Amino acid sequence: MKVSTDTLKTLSRLSNEKRDRIEAIVRRHVSACYRNGFPPENLDRVYVEAMEIIDIEDRFPEPTREEQRDWEPARHYDQYISPKAA
Repeated sequence: MKVSTDTLKTLSRLSNEKRDRIEAIVRRHVSACYRNGFPPENLDRVYVEAMEIIDIEDRFPEPTREEQRDWEPARHYDQYISPKAA
């Protein structure tokens, strides 16, 4: 399994925290591949996708429990009432 020099350069420019998070994603992916009986094919793509995932998670973090709302908007859906036979 080889990683291109361009990917390694991009990875080296990141902070240690991001690099550790990316490495964890890649390790989980490779481990899942081997558990399912096949070797990972393109580690460059795995690294690029892991970097994209980290960027998305940084921009749009998961809401914490305090941020989740405990209420739902009031909605009323009228049920269908069939016309009465006369």
